[in-house]
Amino acid sequence: MLFPRFLSLLILFAPFALGERVFLSNTTGSIEVRIVKGDRLAITKNAMGRAVLPTDVVVQRRENDIDIACDPKDGTVVDMVITLPLGLPFRAETVKGRISVEGLAGPMDLFTDSGDIRIAVPWSATKLSAQSSPGVPREFNAPEGYKFDVKTSGKKEIRAWWVTDRLPARRITYGYARIQAKNPGKIDLVDIPYPADAAIKMPWHAVRLVDEMLRTPDRAQKKAVPAAPAVPESTANPDGTVTFRSDVRVVALSASVMHDGRPIPGLKPEQFEVLEDGVPQDVRIAGNEEAPFNLALLLDLSGSTQQERNSMQEAAKRFYGIARPEDRVAVYALAESLFMVLSPLTANRDQLVRALRAVPAMSGGSPVYDTIVLAYTEELNQRPNERNALIVISDGMDNQIEGKVTPSEVSFPKLLRAAESWNALVYPIYLDPFSKLPPPSWAVKAKKQMSSLADATGGKLFTASGLRDLEPVYSQVAEELRSVYSITYTPKNQNFDGAWRRVQVRVKERGAIVRTRAGYFAR
Repeated sequence: MLFPRFLSLLILFAPFALGERVFLSNTTGSIEVRIVKGDRLAITKNAMGRAVLPTDVVVQRRENDIDIACDPKDGTVVDMVITLPLGLPFRAETVKGRISVEGLAGPMDLFTDSGDIRIAVPWSATKLSAQSSPGVPREFNAPEGYKFDVKTSGKKEIRAWWVTDRLPARRITYGYARIQAKNPGKIDLVDIPYPADAAIKMPWHAVRLVDEMLRTPDRAQKKAVPAAPAVPESTANPDGTVTFRSDVRVVALSASVMHDGRPIPGLKPEQFEVLEDGVPQDVRIAGNEEAPFNLALLLDLSGSTQQERNSMQEAAKRFYGIARPEDRVAVYALAESLFMVLSPLTANRDQLVRALRAVPAMSGGSPVYDTIVLAYTEELNQRPNERNALIVISDGMDNQIEGKVTPSEVSFPKLLRAAESWNALVYPIYLDPFSKLPPPSWAVKAKKQMSSLADATGGKLFTASGLRDLEPVYSQVAEELRSVYSITYTPKNQNFDGAWRRVQVRVKERGAIVRTRAGYFAR
């Protein structure tokens, strides 16, 4: 008698070590690979005609490799569905079974004698190299909007066929699909949207984000917004945060207030003076000690830093150590020319410790400006009424400065204009190995730009000769964060037409120095 299709689920090792790869092979059936968020690898086996046997699939783990081989001794067709966590390179090989891949896949190598191949990925971030011989695919389907170079050569019996993508040469990509086949069936390339919640983003995603920040509404779209009604505009919550009515336009500022390099605690709303385009505003809320902080760490792990990975891990650990228990900390990285979310904002210190274990090796180009944009827009810009700070540990050496490969696509002047409206204080920790030597011109420019970025947001530049010399900086940054106030006001000008508005904050305290962002776009 025939047995119904039987399913068996197996959960494998997690978390995975840096540099591990997965090797998949199936001599009788198909391989389906699904890329998902998380840190677990799962295998589902399907057999028709009999139950799945324990010997159908053999799993072996070596130092840096995981081998998953399906080779039923009786030749029964057994299909495999593999769920892989994001970031694991893999190789899949079949004889005549279909290979299917879907999700935000990284480097992959696909081999088949005569099976079909389907790859559903964001092709804007995936390169392709495919070839077959002695036969050509029965059918080749490319996604709409993308161009590929397709070539064939040879005689009818023995032919060579190959395809390469036509993405720009300098385009930074995450995925790379390499296909090798003998007499493949159908090859389908399917484009899927880039996941908005992906833990890895392309630096060039920053271009659209900055354009949206700087976008001015068309004249036809501009319209006056009625003045807010005279009813309560906000409610103070027990944790120090503030909830605002959705129909009231408010502006929130994070402002650092210092005197002789020391924070000034205990200031009241009436001690602040806020001017918007020169017009005094009524400050509603101002407080610092009771409100939690959102602290994002951006680690520049590009090749230009030339520092040890362990030192960067220790620096990140010390920086999130200055946060209070109620503060939330995120850890991001620029590595392999990509923006990586190692940990989203969290108050869970165990999660942060695990995130630091996953800090990748230092490598790749230096699209620093793009990555700073992505670090701000990942989470901080979604918390406009909270206290936000972005700490950037870098030498500031974007490849734009020397015209090298993988430069940022967002220019520094454009980044600076956008950053002026950010409700987050940016604190660059500038790694300056030339403190005892005349610095080269690129280093002078990089330091000046990082200082300008800090000034535009109300933050401050800190310097150190290297990652091992950050000891004084930790306490300085901690002192700086204690000086930050959250200031909220309802603009008297309720005509939110998208125009830029200059903001100034003063404190009625002799010798007080206030730093905050330069203004905002009234949208």
